[in-house]
Amino acid sequence: MNFITLMSFGIILVILFLLFDKRLFEKEVDQKKILSTKKGEKVQSHGEVRIADWLFEHNIEYEYDQEKEIASEIIRPDFYLPRENVVIEYWGIMKDPNYKRHREDKEKLYRMEGMTLISIETKDIATENIDSILSSSLEKEGE
Repeated sequence: MNFITLMSFGIILVILFLLFDKRLFEKEVDQKKILSTKKGEKVQSHGEVRIADWLFEHNIEYEYDQEKEIASEIIRPDFYLPRENVVIEYWGIMKDPNYKRHREDKEKLYRMEGMTLISIETKDIATENIDSILSSSLEKEGE
């Protein structure tokens, strides 16, 4: 085998590995979606159920956990509101340092793209603040 054939083979292996890794990640995420919303979709947490149900009850169109290209990166916002160009993220695991870094990275991408981000944390779900947070944030966005 010559060098170019070897390099081509190596590139193909890397591409196959990345595709396989992505499929494993998507499968893991889908397996965690065990809770049902009023709309009938499956989500990963009780907080996401509350957000999805609120959006559904207020007739707000949204996409849940769909890949989006944001600031040249492919990420999966928890909720994307296409009419408003707003992202809603539920930050449910704030005690984990890796999760905090992941949050900071996503927030930076949203700022770079000039998108409005509504952040909801576990304490907001626990104290029933979700209605006031979403109502006031989306009302401001509509002005």
